[in-house]
Amino acid sequence: MNRLVTRLALAVVAAAAARLPRGQRDRYLEQWRADVEGARELGLNPLGVAFGAARIAKRERGPVLLPIGPLALALRLRESTNIGAVLAVMVLANLGGAILLVV
Repeated sequence: MNRLVTRLALAVVAAAAARLPRGQRDRYLEQWRADVEGARELGLNPLGVAFGAARIAKRERGPVLLPIGPLALALRLRESTNIGAVLAVMVLANLGGAILLVV
């Protein structure tokens, strides 16, 4: 059963690496195979490691969009305990939206 899970995890890793750009495939595939093979020694589930690799492949493939304006401020303040700063960002974002609706 353990060997079957490892084989399935290796197949998931191979599929995840195939989604990457050509220049990154070989490096990630080699690394992820080694991670799957060594997962049991560390007490980890090889399928968990493989699905983590699939998530990384999905993230690496997508375009990188940098947040700007109120969104960037909101992302910086999302764990802030300063309620005034959070409210200021919310007001700015809503005012910006209202201005766009009027114009």
